[in-house]
Amino acid sequence: MIDEKILDWVCLSNTAGIGSKTFWTLLNKYKTATEALNYVKNPFSKQKAKQILKSINYEILLANDKDFPIELKRSCSCPPMLFYKGDKSILSKRKIGIVGARNASIHGMKIARTLAEKLSSEFAIISGLAKGIDANAHVGSLECPENKSAIAVLPFSLENVYPKENKNIYEKIAKYGLLISEVFPYSVPEQGMFQGRNRLISLLAQGMIIIEAGVKSGTMSTAKIALDYGCEVMAVPGSPLDPRYFGSNLLIKNGAPLIQNYYDVIEVLGADNRVPSQPPIETKKIIEKQDNFEKYEKVLSVLSSTPVSIDLISKYVQIEIPELLRIISDLEILGKIIKYCANEIALA
Repeated sequence: MIDEKILDWVCLSNTAGIGSKTFWTLLNKYKTATEALNYVKNPFSKQKAKQILKSINYEILLANDKDFPIELKRSCSCPPMLFYKGDKSILSKRKIGIVGARNASIHGMKIARTLAEKLSSEFAIISGLAKGIDANAHVGSLECPENKSAIAVLPFSLENVYPKENKNIYEKIAKYGLLISEVFPYSVPEQGMFQGRNRLISLLAQGMIIIEAGVKSGTMSTAKIALDYGCEVMAVPGSPLDPRYFGSNLLIKNGAPLIQNYYDVIEVLGADNRVPSQPPIETKKIIEKQDNFEKYEKVLSVLSSTPVSIDLISKYVQIEIPELLRIISDLEILGKIIKYCANEIALA
């Protein structure tokens, strides 16, 4: 039995000429979709809506549902509903997008897979199921299924697997992650739906990692949308001779954080769901202001003049990487340590 409220929302949102903004205007004016339907011309057939919803093998999530992602609710272009297949609880996790070229290089695809795998313990990894970078980001996020971190946003309705070559990834995400779309079931695919998918990824993600983006590519369009919505856009650098990196390198030139590994992402986004601000440089000891003074002392006690990896330090002092990175940042500002490339540090 399909709830009448769901049917009314579906009928109102699918009535010709009613987009998401008009939907919310009508709902605010008439308070319920049931009432609003009395004032629209040629509303979508309730019988047809019922038949369609009964025929699909996935679920619907209304925007007023407690499980609907808060990131979308904050937007004036919030879709009235999402269609999903998989574990909707993943929507409550911190989310980061990884997108890039379809005609990606082997190197670029490896970076996407590695970053997604590493980040999947901290974030849900969102991408668009396209071939190339997107597909490899999904594969990486599925390496540890128990993390439940894979989210694919589809450009078309969920029964329409696109591209077909990624059907295997689609099925794995449906089993171990989450597939979502704002497109009503059995809708005819349209070019504009790709932009809708990119908008959803940008709204949902706290940060966006761009890998291999040409200057006039769709990935750069996604980066622009993400910036417009206040999403932190980061980029992986590449050869100035490879056109696939022209856009990525331009983003970095214009101020986007340069990403080479997992640690770079954590430094940008922080472990508390906010971009960490730089502490003020004062003569007073920053360490003494910290509640966990002992942890700073613990880190210093295992260091010497020989550089050692952050991973190894984390194992010895039993401090999680995100917190350790903040401590290292403070110690570096104080001049207590020296940070080397390859994520190694030593006493100053």
